[in-house]
Amino acid sequence: MRYSMGFPIGDTHYRRRPKATIGLILANVLVYLITSYENFFTKISNYWVSSGGFVPALIQEPTQLYRIFTSMFLHADIFHIFFNMYFLYIFGRAVEDVLGSFRYLLLYLVSGVSATLFHVTFSFLGGLTSYAIPAIGASGAISGVLGAYLIFYPGTSLTACWIFFIFPACFSMRASFYLILWFVTQVLYGYARVAGSVAVFAHAGGFLAGIALLPVVVDRSRLKELRFVEYIRSLPYLIFTYPKTRGLSKASKAVLSVVILSIILGGFYILTALPEVGSVKVVNLQYTYDGTPYRDYAVIQLPNVQNYIAETPLDTTRILLSRLNAAKLIYGEGYAGKNVELENQHYTILLRVGNVRRNVSLLINYFKGYYDSEGFLAYGYGKITTQVLVVQETQAYLVDNVVYQFTISSETTDLSVVTRNVGYASVIIAAGALLVVFIKEKEYALVGE
Repeated sequence: MRYSMGFPIGDTHYRRRPKATIGLILANVLVYLITSYENFFTKISNYWVSSGGFVPALIQEPTQLYRIFTSMFLHADIFHIFFNMYFLYIFGRAVEDVLGSFRYLLLYLVSGVSATLFHVTFSFLGGLTSYAIPAIGASGAISGVLGAYLIFYPGTSLTACWIFFIFPACFSMRASFYLILWFVTQVLYGYARVAGSVAVFAHAGGFLAGIALLPVVVDRSRLKELRFVEYIRSLPYLIFTYPKTRGLSKASKAVLSVVILSIILGGFYILTALPEVGSVKVVNLQYTYDGTPYRDYAVIQLPNVQNYIAETPLDTTRILLSRLNAAKLIYGEGYAGKNVELENQHYTILLRVGNVRRNVSLLINYFKGYYDSEGFLAYGYGKITTQVLVVQETQAYLVDNVVYQFTISSETTDLSVVTRNVGYASVIIAAGALLVVFIKEKEYALVGE
């Protein structure tokens, strides 16, 4: 979740203890402590990101679907979890008060699942590499809570604080302005491809799911009671009139509708006009790098294997794949359907990093692999010893005797089919949110804008 919008301080009244919200915060904090203790609680370890993060390219694998849920409880570092839990506490209490704990948890979890669907749908904007990058964080689920809050409390006054150098600056604004502006920035960041590693369309998808789910999760008798209580509380003195709530203003509905329509149109483009991505190889790597365990993923499309290896974000993974590819052990048409075994094979590889060129040595201590019908490594394991080229600003040098022990497997996935299948769900969710904004929002508003 991006926090350039400042720190909101809500003044929404809630009448019941927010057990589910507190429970979710405690669960997220506990998971963070377990997954970050190796790094002195400053950031999550690579193992947990790779094992529990949501990888878009793996969504078709039934054995990997657990990642949709585990990724909701993993956080990158202490700042990530602090801000996520802060937003959940500020907005979650009021939403839970309206829905009740069970319905609130349902909205939270389904919003998180919906966020992953949107993330897969729009991953093509980041190129093939984005399909292999694990996504973690509760932001998508929390975005669903923000969407519900917008409909319930559009007229609530929020105080948002920004830090300029060391000086805080606080401004009061309507919840509708704050949340709609946040939502708009997520979509703009996504379409402009300037979000970096932040899954902004997951935020947008969770936000829309939180709105679209309201007709399903709202307890109408409870909502009617709370609307009357809010109405009485807002009166300066007792006036016996029927309580009416205005909901979102025309301007807010217009802006929100335009942005939702842009997402629907983006979804239709994916369903009808997205260029064929075709089949790719989703590579699962488990290895040790000088004794340190790693797990990572890569997406490779034939025949340009080296080009996709060069885009692999994690340095240690990129080095391993590059060395195996240089030894022609990742892909070779002549290997189709064959088993390959090597032992004590020496190679010299020319590396080019910018203007630096160096020959590095590679020893295949042992390797056993099986290749699929296209000649791509379907399963293999082994050990290599190699030199690693380190390039710094003023110098370049070689590190000798770096040892990898590895197991690699791969699956063939048609990303065009995956993206289109998930795209249908994303369009339906966005259309449902648009209908709520146009037709139902006045029925659910407790504090009119």
